[in-house]
Amino acid sequence: MKTKAAVLYEYGKPLVIEELELSPPKENEVLIKMTASGICHSDLSMTTGKLPMKTPCVPGHEGAGVIEEVGPGVTNLKVGDHVICSLSPSCGKCVMCTSGMMHMCTETSSVIWDATMVDGTRRLKKGDVEIGQAICLGTFAERAVIPAGSAIKVAHNAPLDTVCLIGCGVTTGVGAALNTVSIKPGDSVAIIGGGGVGLSIMQGAKIAGATTIIMIDPVEEKRELALSLGATDVVDPFAGDPVKTVRKLSKGGVHFAFEALGRKETIEQSWGMVRLTGTAVIVGVPALDTVVDVPVVGFFAGRRMKGSFYGSSNPPVDLPKYVDLYQSGELKLDEMITQRIPLEDVNRALDEMSRGEGARSVIMYDM
Repeated sequence: MKTKAAVLYEYGKPLVIEELELSPPKENEVLIKMTASGICHSDLSMTTGKLPMKTPCVPGHEGAGVIEEVGPGVTNLKVGDHVICSLSPSCGKCVMCTSGMMHMCTETSSVIWDATMVDGTRRLKKGDVEIGQAICLGTFAERAVIPAGSAIKVAHNAPLDTVCLIGCGVTTGVGAALNTVSIKPGDSVAIIGGGGVGLSIMQGAKIAGATTIIMIDPVEEKRELALSLGATDVVDPFAGDPVKTVRKLSKGGVHFAFEALGRKETIEQSWGMVRLTGTAVIVGVPALDTVVDVPVVGFFAGRRMKGSFYGSSNPPVDLPKYVDLYQSGELKLDEMITQRIPLEDVNRALDEMSRGEGARSVIMYDM
């Protein structure tokens, strides 16, 4: 079978749109016809080498589509099921899954940077050259074979071209607010970065009952969008010291400060924004060798710094729950989509993301 895909051959170079050969699913795998894929900031980091995925590979991990074929051993999914792609295959057998931390399933973590499937092999080829798939997914392709555990079944009436965002950015953000920490009604929250993840954190904080919600972003369009989705205050970090501004707005510091950019300086700023006993939550992914500097005295004031990966989620439970929140109107997703594009425009969308433009672009495979 052939599939059109966007292939990363060299860091810092445009993705190449071409046809690849796609092998059928093996044991515990499924073949998905993609309906849509969001473009996540982590995809940009992969293309630049900030997150060094082995090349050549197909980026993309925020996909949704319909199952066209199931491999041997797959019993909980069938042809025709509508699914969202999860970052974690949630195998249910490894030490992390059996400990209740399915978002850290070792089935993926053992192969993630090699861009292979769980068994260490690849399903895509261009001639004699094997092509990898980012995080066992590679959703920048019309079709993909993925682990069955990464395919999370959702209701047929859920619009796949919108709920695809739940595959990564929404779950990463909403989960950070609802799962990683315990926001109580009346708490105060600051979010650094008004992209798809930051806006999702903000909405999760609102759902949890936070009453002071401060969005920090230099782009006026993103600040206006944040206000329309529930922020009580917005801050331009270049209009003054954002740490001092947040501490003033929150009368001494917020209960929780979420960093959603993955930058050393903003991680350090999040530490300065929290009040005594507050928590800085690092959601954005910086270069993996990044070292941050924070005054140790804050620890003796009961402050905490905590990382959050994939919203500390249990994908089979949380992803359908977020679909329900969207369909009930509590979680706004359509408003976060800046543009819908064909696969051929992926490089333009990545360039726009690198300049901080827009919230989320969605690749549509039937355009």
